[in-house]
Amino acid sequence: MFTVYFSHATTTPNQPGLAQLVEAALVDCGAERTGLEAEIRLADGASLYLFGEDQADGMLAEFPTLTSEVAVATLAILRRTNSFMLIEPDSAVFVRAFGVVGEPRMPLAFDVEVAEVQDADAMADILREVRANRSPPSPRPKAPRTPSPRAGRGFSLTDFLFGKAV
Repeated sequence: MFTVYFSHATTTPNQPGLAQLVEAALVDCGAERTGLEAEIRLADGASLYLFGEDQADGMLAEFPTLTSEVAVATLAILRRTNSFMLIEPDSAVFVRAFGVVGEPRMPLAFDVEVAEVQDADAMADILREVRANRSPPSPRPKAPRTPSPRAGRGFSLTDFLFGKAV
């Protein structure tokens, strides 16, 4: 599952208009809600999950597989809501739809680079980069257990607590 974050701009409307714009973006790209919490079925059958579209500060989208329709839907949401997409929560690169105006609504402690995306192919390239740079973490090897010096005695703390004679 890959996640991208949306940060609203100074030109993004407040509620209830924001949630309505998200729904309009989904209609624009032929997506529909499945009835399950946050799940959206795209025109090609791929899934997209949206969380926080009713929040004033931003939302996030998760997608298990990257398809062209995921890129279309992501770009449609950016266009309709005048939002920025962040690659990481503390990213210095903000992506917005070409022609959208406004500054990030959240206060920033650092300078950001704003990249503009004109079409779904460019959005797909950015999302592919997200997916490539965020491969799932490899499992941590477990540290080998060293037996306790008391292990040879034949009792443990649970034996003591639950009635085995010490």
